[in-house]
Amino acid sequence: MRGRKNLYKIVDQNGKQAFEDLLDCQQAAEKTGTTKQNVYQAVENYALVNKKYRIIPEDTKLSRKLDFELLAEGDRYRKWMLRAAGRRR
Repeated sequence: MRGRKNLYKIVDQNGKQAFEDLLDCQQAAEKTGTTKQNVYQAVENYALVNKKYRIIPEDTKLSRKLDFELLAEGDRYRKWMLRAAGRRR
């Protein structure tokens, strides 16, 4: 998996969730019967897809590489703060 992947919730015109799970862009396109580009445009413009569904960005999955980088950065700051406070670790 490369970079970040967004997850989307698909609701109908009344705001009721149409599909149980959160979906990535490809899955959302398949479920709604449209293209990935249309999904991206619908998310940006808060528009209806096929006059039935509204796609709402819900969550962001992080990639394995990005997770590791964030954890390593947090650990560096933790060690720096411990040294600044006079504690060794």
